[in-house]
Amino acid sequence: MLVYFKKRRLEHRPWLGSPLSCSFLFHQTLLTYMNDRVWDFNFYVANDWPDDEICLHFPGMTLSPHGLLFESVGVFCPNDRLDLLKLLREEDILIDWTKPLYINFVHYDIAEELIHLYEGTGTIERVIGDVFMCKDPQNVDNVEEPDEEAHPDIQVQPLKAEHAESIYELYPANDMECHEVFLRLIRTLPAAGVFAKGSLAAWMVQSYYGAMFSMQTKPEYRRKGYGTKLARYLTKQVADRGYQPFVVIRPENEASQSLYKKLGFRKIYQTVRMTFMPFTWQDEENKTTRILRENLENAVRQLTIEQQVVDAFRNDEIEENEAGNSEFVVEEPEEGDENPPEEENIEVTEVSTEENVKDTINDTANVEDNDDNAEEAVNDGDNQDDGGTDDVIGMIIKSTDYMHRCTLAILAKMATFRWKELSSSMNDTRK
Repeated sequence: MLVYFKKRRLEHRPWLGSPLSCSFLFHQTLLTYMNDRVWDFNFYVANDWPDDEICLHFPGMTLSPHGLLFESVGVFCPNDRLDLLKLLREEDILIDWTKPLYINFVHYDIAEELIHLYEGTGTIERVIGDVFMCKDPQNVDNVEEPDEEAHPDIQVQPLKAEHAESIYELYPANDMECHEVFLRLIRTLPAAGVFAKGSLAAWMVQSYYGAMFSMQTKPEYRRKGYGTKLARYLTKQVADRGYQPFVVIRPENEASQSLYKKLGFRKIYQTVRMTFMPFTWQDEENKTTRILRENLENAVRQLTIEQQVVDAFRNDEIEENEAGNSEFVVEEPEEGDENPPEEENIEVTEVSTEENVKDTINDTANVEDNDDNAEEAVNDGDNQDDGGTDDVIGMIIKSTDYMHRCTLAILAKMATFRWKELSSSMNDTRK
């Protein structure tokens, strides 16, 4: 058993004067934690601290994709001591390299070294973000405000707890952050919304790692300058609370970069979010996917068999009724009938469902990319991407959940159709 790290309580501000200052984002994470403690985080330092200047931050995000302990982590060390990262590879208590690992917002140089250490273990997905910091928040008022922004019916106001639910539902990465953290952020840290005639049109909050993030604008309110209005307001609020305003933006998101540059933000370095997926874990997930696919196909086949049995039962009843009671007539749908009984369409519908389910399962892995491209196409700077929050993990964990939902939907249909047919048969018998 190898344990190279020990838990450290963050009670002394001299931490912020340590050589870790090369990682601005980590310092803001520490400062936010010590000042406001929005979430229960754990910080571990090397056993030989402060000689070995490396620190781990658990969890890296507030929602664990697989429900595993220490599944997400932040890693921080000086850029001239990257050799210390080998301690992570030898550590076997806090970090389990046989399971998925989510690395949250590390310096680009640290990410490159971790990728080298992970070589041959599994696959790596990563998203790069540019860290933009505002050095002089008081100058944001010098930015000219378009006439449409100055409309009296448009107001910027602090968010309330009642807004947390709708904000969370529209947050692109709500599979990585839980609903509870948004509620706490709104109650504890600066959070603001643009209200058009009293209706929430756009919003932005400060995160537990210090960044201003989750800028979202409802589609009907885009291209009205609300993003600039929000960013200016929240920048001042964050600075007044003693924090350094900053954002994380994808390099390709020129609209958001232009918005913040106009407010005096400047790029200081690049940060990376990564997903490490071991080959052995992928094999296990492929096995699970195969089992779910087989269960889904079996459910569809069973539904077809059940329908055939019900149809045969109905046909027998019709023949008996025709032979025993000439006055009893069962109406059959005529050719070209515009409204045939629902029962006649069941088998065709389910065959189509089986084919569509197979196609949908095969295409599930591509859904996230298509959604992301669509979002980028309409992004005008009002919707901040938060450094790729919605890319890395969502496309990995949603496929299995989708097949679970498909299976439950098919089983529910089986129960519904069987009940309808048996009820119909019983009613015919009573007649």
